[in-house]
Amino acid sequence: MRIGLQATNIFFEGPKHAGVSRTSLRLLNSILLHTEHQYVIFVRHDSPVPDHWLALDHVTVVRAWSRTRSWHWLGRDLEPIKHKLDAWFSVSGFVPRTPGLVKGSLVHDIFWRKYPQTYTAEDIDIHEKMAKNIARYSTFIACNSESTAHDFGQTFNIPPDRFVPLRFGVGQDIDGVTGDLPRPDCLPTSNEYLFSISTLEPRKNLPMLFEAFAKIQESYPHLDIVIAGAKGWKTDGITDRIEDLGLTGRVHFLGFVPDAEVAALFQHCRVAVTASFEEGFGVPVLEAMTFGAIVAASNSPAIKEVGGDVPFYFDPSNSDSIAAGLTDALSIPDRESRIAAGKDRSKLFSWADSARALLQGIESLVRNK
Repeated sequence: MRIGLQATNIFFEGPKHAGVSRTSLRLLNSILLHTEHQYVIFVRHDSPVPDHWLALDHVTVVRAWSRTRSWHWLGRDLEPIKHKLDAWFSVSGFVPRTPGLVKGSLVHDIFWRKYPQTYTAEDIDIHEKMAKNIARYSTFIACNSESTAHDFGQTFNIPPDRFVPLRFGVGQDIDGVTGDLPRPDCLPTSNEYLFSISTLEPRKNLPMLFEAFAKIQESYPHLDIVIAGAKGWKTDGITDRIEDLGLTGRVHFLGFVPDAEVAALFQHCRVAVTASFEEGFGVPVLEAMTFGAIVAASNSPAIKEVGGDVPFYFDPSNSDSIAAGLTDALSIPDRESRIAAGKDRSKLFSWADSARALLQGIESLVRNK
């Protein structure tokens, strides 16, 4: 097959290479390992392009128009015809309206609908238009969890047989991990810390996590919180909340953390915490299990799909519940058994399996159209 891959949401490096960008890149690279197909990858006009893509005979890289809006409204519809594509997959984003083409997109969540107060009006508008495009024009819809597929299907009246479920892998490349703890000057002097990784934005529920930590801090006088992740949106007031709770000096913001540092931060923490109200998949929980951390996490459906019975779950809307979950995780008598269970659980998820399931689904649709 000759497959178009839209990668205009991948930033490759810097603060924007997080969350969706990271997972999209890992999935795309796994797809490219299937050399029996030809791929045309569409990137932004100003995007760097990985050298290994350019070295692959079965890959062609095409830059979108410099007038980005024009490409999204017209150019994308013309690309399948120009490049004689059999199918199209957007690792995130709009699909072409081109008739007769097998096409689909990866849906990560519908949180702009479920938690509109955590988004800007502009972002809600973009997500809404994107979702309606995907619902109307996609032959298939890939989803990162059964929870996301259910929510998207219910919201946009999509039958279950149009979804292709994917089991993600970790966001980082784990090859070459040394285990050395990075940036000691930014971490607690005791090296005793709770660790959370996420873009800083309201859905990640950090103020409630801080409130829960304040309730247990006297029992753990040498324990701090370390937060890794770039600043997102609607973060005003976080510093004031930390001061109000008496946690000044005990919460450390690392900002954007390169892939090479993430594994060590998980490996050295007392507990890895995901306090989000909800996740589309739960990559931080999978990473925590993969890299050998004790996990405390929200009891949202997608996170439980990933974590199974490994994490200590809590109600993210209740600081007492979060505090109890943290206390249980911190006081577990046999850390090594729980860590081993997490590593075993993490082996159920891989980018290789996701790429294989996706391509098999596309092949079937192209064969039967």
